[in-house]
Amino acid sequence: MATNKDMQEVIDTLTSSFAAGTAASEKALAESLSEAITKHNAAAAAAAAAAAAAVSAVAAVESTTSAKLASSETTHLSEQEQSDHEQLRRIAEQHRLEVEQEEQQLQEQQEQGQAKQESGSEPPAAKPVPGSEEWHKMRRDNHKEVERRRRETINEGINDIAKMIPNSDKNKGSILRQAVKYIQTIVADNERMTADSELLTTTKFELEKCLLEKSVTEATYQSLNAQHDQLKRDYEEIRKKMDELGEDHQAKKQRTD
Repeated sequence: MATNKDMQEVIDTLTSSFAAGTAASEKALAESLSEAITKHNAAAAAAAAAAAAAVSAVAAVESTTSAKLASSETTHLSEQEQSDHEQLRRIAEQHRLEVEQEEQQLQEQQEQGQAKQESGSEPPAAKPVPGSEEWHKMRRDNHKEVERRRRETINEGINDIAKMIPNSDKNKGSILRQAVKYIQTIVADNERMTADSELLTTTKFELEKCLLEKSVTEATYQSLNAQHDQLKRDYEEIRKKMDELGEDHQAKKQRTD
């Protein structure tokens, strides 16, 4: 792009020099032409160097990839290692997406802040051209800011965890290890309490079942007792009548005799 612009400037100079027809313009033309050729040669050399570097980088990547493939074919990673590798890859991808999202949000906040500070009469500042040095600098600054905020968030989280852990250490790594053990203890206690609660629920159910059976049994006993009393009364009445009938029969027999 810069070489085409220089050549265009040379053409413009040629046009103006031919229109003027002066020796001074011809001299300036020669100098501009020489300068443009020099710039063009330098740009071509830089492009060739960049292409050579790109080719070397591609060759290095291919060599590294081939080495990794050969190593993976010979070592045959276990299923657990493959699962861990896939999990780490997902975590890294998620981290990259979060960083890009936070950088974009930070850039939008900066642009909004600049727009608020600018007056209505002044035109808004132009955004840096993608790929330019200013654009890369802004992205680096945004990335540093995002990482700084992330570290602050992580430190705040670790400090909050340290407050909840009894007798916590001052070292962040030790705090996290203690937190893991503390959480494991809580999970184990929770599982034990859940098992005890389930046992109590089962015991309560069995107790209620026994109480219900007891109530049914008591009701059945009372019913059978009442029936027994009634049968006893009926038996006494029948016996009494039979005795009376026996006495009457005996009296009639005596009269007959």
